Amino acid sequence: MTDCGQGISRLIFILYLINLLIYGFADIDLKELVKARLNPEAAGSTTYTHCEIHPSLILGVCASFIPFPNHNPSPYITHQSAIGKQAMGIYATNTQFNMHSTTYDLHYPQTPLVTTRATKLLNFEKLPAGVNAIVAISSHCGYNQSDSIIMNQSSIDRGLFRSSVFRAYRDEERNIGTLIKEEFGVPNRANTMGLRHRSYEKLDDDGLTPPGTRVCGGDTLIGKTSPISGRDVQGPLMRYTRRDHSTGLPGSESGTVDRVLLTTNASGLRLVKVRVRTQRIPQIGDKFSSRHGQKATIGMIYSQEDLPWTVEGITPEIIVNPHSMPSRMSVGQLLESLLGKVAAQSGRVRDATPFTGITVDSIKEALLVSGYQKLGEDRMYQGGTGRPLESMVFMGPTYYQRLKHMVDDKIHSRARGPVQILTRQPTEGRARSGGIRFGEMERDCLISHGAANMLKERLFELSDPYRVHICQSCGLLAIANPTNRSFGCKLCKNNINIFQVHTPYSFKLLVQELMAMCISPRLLLQ
Repeated sequence: MTDCGQGISRLIFILYLINLLIYGFADIDLKELVKARLNPEAAGSTTYTHCEIHPSLILGVCASFIPFPNHNPSPYITHQSAIGKQAMGIYATNTQFNMHSTTYDLHYPQTPLVTTRATKLLNFEKLPAGVNAIVAISSHCGYNQSDSIIMNQSSIDRGLFRSSVFRAYRDEERNIGTLIKEEFGVPNRANTMGLRHRSYEKLDDDGLTPPGTRVCGGDTLIGKTSPISGRDVQGPLMRYTRRDHSTGLPGSESGTVDRVLLTTNASGLRLVKVRVRTQRIPQIGDKFSSRHGQKATIGMIYSQEDLPWTVEGITPEIIVNPHSMPSRMSVGQLLESLLGKVAAQSGRVRDATPFTGITVDSIKEALLVSGYQKLGEDRMYQGGTGRPLESMVFMGPTYYQRLKHMVDDKIHSRARGPVQILTRQPTEGRARSGGIRFGEMERDCLISHGAANMLKERLFELSDPYRVHICQSCGLLAIANPTNRSFGCKLCKNNINIFQVHTPYSFKLLVQELMAMCISPRLLLQ
């Protein structure tokens, strides 16, 4: 049995080797035997079993779009791999026909001046997702501190980073039972029950909003009703013969109806999709990012005459704070700016594939030949006074991406609104008209400033104020009916020493939940 087992083991090992040498497949058992060479100099060596085509192929699809990734820390390569999926651009060649739920289209995308070989192989040049912006690295006016950028208003007016958001709203007719079917149409207020607080005036005769119609929050996009049987309504409701099932635009949205699709589903019933288009112009709070994980939001927008300019009359479109560079060590962005300057001057797209031997010295020489300072710096003049700035400014073309995170989709405020059933605190989230979270750090700030009244207002009076009655004898929650003026404590049978206390409802809920676990917190009154 021992010889037979050893023979089977040798046979399995030989089959593994055949699988490795002929087909090139290596599993976990053979990882110790595989050794790949990374450079062509060792071509004649017998030490290696495999050959890596190129070192840049260790990167994935998203990371292979990054220029000079070998000059960036690995966390920022990973960061860009996630951010690149959020960038606006041309995501498909049939964007005017598809009806996806939410899509983002950049109006004027550009092919990057500094690219990689993978960019061409994966057709990123045909479906780009960014713009070659003139980026200056400078502390200007203080509005670009803490990961924010300053943007040129004149460039925005010329269409820089302008985009559209498409949202599709879907509805279909359904069978309710065997004889009742929903139908598209304009609800009649005289015989339709359940009408929402919406506007039904923009619906066409078929119950659909026609293309080109301007809509805003509270408008109805798709009108739909269903018949009501006589058994479901009685008394004054007998005049209603139909029930409303219309689809409306959320209160925070607005736009123009771009396209209406009417078709049938698998059951032969009608299905409708209405696509709403909204134009988005860059504004303060919108999010942008370079291809090196340097994300930022717009902190201020200045007109062109208020921004610094060079002798050639070039005004930067984006001004980035230099303090975002040293700690993050994203040297690849600096090299991209230098090589982008050479590419713009020569009129040729430059290659920045990693591990190809492109050096900083070669880029410096190309800059000198093009007539620029070898470190990519320019003498700039103040826009307001025309006086020269004291220091040189590093400036050049950098490929920037506009991300899908925009302030119009996130801005939210609330005065009064709904509360949760369990805790009686304000609901959470913009879609539910929720409150703004006042967290632990905000609480600690008010405590450190000694703002006691503000603390009480935020955490109690405007959150979940409640009145409980407590027995002074035993310290437990008492039973109280202020309407009948009846008060009492079940534990100590006390009907006199019952006091009313103002407390957050969440605290009262906590006490009751502890009591449900056989823990009785006793409250001492003074």
